[in-house]
Amino acid sequence: MSKKFSFSVLASSILLMSCGGGGGSKDIENKPLPVPVTFNLQAKVINDCGSESPFTNVELILQDENWQVISRHDPDAQGAFAVDVINQRINYTLVANYQQGDDDEGIEAVSFHQVDADVAATYYATHAGQTTNENCQCNSQDLTLNHPRIDALTQANSSAEFADIEVISGTSTIFKDVKVCRDSSQPWATHSFTVQGSDNNGNLVALGGFGTGLEDVNAFESAAMIQISSSNPELYTDQVFNGVRHFAITVEEDAGEVLIFDNHEYSAESVYSGNAQIVFDDTSSIFGNVSVYSEHSIYSDNYNDALDLKPSKSEPDIDLDRLTEIQDDGLYDYGSVNNHEMAVFTFVYRAKDPQTELDMPARWKIYAPIAGALPIIDGLPGYQDIIGTDTSIKGTFVDLIRSYDSGDYDDYVDYYATGKDALEEQHVNDSFASERHFYHIGIELK
Repeated sequence: MSKKFSFSVLASSILLMSCGGGGGSKDIENKPLPVPVTFNLQAKVINDCGSESPFTNVELILQDENWQVISRHDPDAQGAFAVDVINQRINYTLVANYQQGDDDEGIEAVSFHQVDADVAATYYATHAGQTTNENCQCNSQDLTLNHPRIDALTQANSSAEFADIEVISGTSTIFKDVKVCRDSSQPWATHSFTVQGSDNNGNLVALGGFGTGLEDVNAFESAAMIQISSSNPELYTDQVFNGVRHFAITVEEDAGEVLIFDNHEYSAESVYSGNAQIVFDDTSSIFGNVSVYSEHSIYSDNYNDALDLKPSKSEPDIDLDRLTEIQDDGLYDYGSVNNHEMAVFTFVYRAKDPQTELDMPARWKIYAPIAGALPIIDGLPGYQDIIGTDTSIKGTFVDLIRSYDSGDYDDYVDYYATGKDALEEQHVNDSFASERHFYHIGIELK
């Protein structure tokens, strides 16, 4: 199903959000504490080997329930903050130097509404120029996967990064430029390599094997064909063990079956993952891009449960033409979307470097209840020369989140404030993330 969007109306709505007005917030119980407690937050950056190190180019802005600044704080030499607070639930914004790949350096702001002060928070920064790889050992080479005969290869995957594949024969497939990394004090990780296609009898098969990525691999593991709903959506499945995703397979809509590696040396510790999406709109024009889709995500020890995916087939009950859920005074309300307790906003700005007047990357991500007030109305406190009331917004992205484990917003904000979403593969046993549903709305102007 598809609908036409008025980009001129969308542009006006987006620009309105970047200027003027005051605002309020949803009333949330915020009990004063009999004595102050110390709110702890650790800022980190992750290198190519997955090792963490302190990140110090970040400021913590403590705010009240209406996003007014209470105090500002710098981290210590280890990227740690320790701030005494008087309320159990607190608002705060982090402002950090930000850089992706070879892009110019910019800033990233991340705001959280009503986080439990007793929960130690973690922020994972994105900054290619300040990521330390001095203890990181990486290797890149071609690798040959030897496997029983496949006459028509349809999929090839690995838990390791690789550039491409080359079919040498029905029993030999080359994975090009396989890159693996390790901390020099740790052993090389175990990676999986898989191929899928038709055998010489026309049967669909998947074959896999394990290795470090430093040598050729023999694919002795064979996947079992599992029956699923005959009306399945197009879905993606893999399994997680040792904090890494393995055996990724894409399943076509209405396939009714899927190949699963369910009998290998790591099966007892594997958690199966399933993910499916239904796209309502994916529209592009000379004005920009609009996307709207639902998503269902499950982690389970049982692959049948993980593959029981039912992303919503109905568009969210919101105004996708005028975005009236977000008003020009910063108030917003997505309460009409049942059971989704959190709204995550990401604003991408057309910002300028105040010293050079050249374009610079700038984005602001906000974790908040399903209805309330956004902190963007008066600009980014202390950084209004980069994100101010007159800085136009290029992109607006809204994620509405439901955890089937909890209907309490406090559980949502505490999960994301602790940084678990950044290292999801290490937290697949967290009950909050075991089953979630999302609506994603994205509007980006050219």
